Amino acid sequence: MTEAVESGAASSAAPRAAVSDLAQFRTVTVSQLTNYLRTYRFLGLLGFVALISVLTIAFELHAGVTATRIAQLNRSSEYLSNFLAYAGLWIVISAAFFGGDALSVDFSTGAGYYMLVLPIKRSVLLAGRYAAATVVTLAIVAMYYLFGLGGAIYFFGGGTIDWTNLGLSLAIAVLFTLSALGVAFCISAVFRSPSSGVLVTILVLYVGLTTLQGVLELANVEPWMSLTYGGGAMAAVLDTDFLHYQTVPLGEDQFYTIWSASVSEGVAIMAAYAAVFLPLSTFLYYRKESTG
Repeated sequence: MTEAVESGAASSAAPRAAVSDLAQFRTVTVSQLTNYLRTYRFLGLLGFVALISVLTIAFELHAGVTATRIAQLNRSSEYLSNFLAYAGLWIVISAAFFGGDALSVDFSTGAGYYMLVLPIKRSVLLAGRYAAATVVTLAIVAMYYLFGLGGAIYFFGGGTIDWTNLGLSLAIAVLFTLSALGVAFCISAVFRSPSSGVLVTILVLYVGLTTLQGVLELANVEPWMSLTYGGGAMAAVLDTDFLHYQTVPLGEDQFYTIWSASVSEGVAIMAAYAAVFLPLSTFLYYRKESTG
């Protein structure tokens, strides 16, 4: 009897197996996804993008099939290119909503005192939240692409769709999502206020980089350092009359150049942003302490 009791005590005192980083990553990802759904950010933005898409197609239907075809040069690829020109905007807004405060919550609220003392690496926390933000952003992007595809099939027929370039455009959208979220997470690691992180992300990715692109074009300089400029490759890959740059005369010996990123150039810009800002956000996240 005594031996059985001692044996039971020994077994109950046996150390538990350590939880792997992969298991912790899955837990963080699922938890963050649940959090996004609970705050209605995802459903609200999904509904807004769906509304804009429906209104766009509704106006095209009101104009008529013939008028829409003529406006799109009688090409389904041109239609998709023009429709997807706004995909970058939805990605930027999604990156701000889902990444702009992903890390700052650990430093501005009491939650950090509970999360950061757990036996889990900060890199795993960041990776899980980054994966969750990527999933919800791509869900919104995929829905927008489906609306564009539906419009193209209705106006031009399914047999006219360039599936190869459409798939390539979607792959570029994935890369743009990863890059934009890298910037958003970096900003989130800098600002302690979650609302500030969301606002600054929108200001930097949309207002700031778009303004920079316009200023550089006015100076006849290619804005290759702008992420939003590189994101134009999502539509450029489907553009049947793509031009890398166009010169618009303004007067005597004066002209204005409008640049459009090629596919290879856009991919290189987005990859560079992801390679720089995601490691930087990890570095900043490790150095910061919770003061909530």
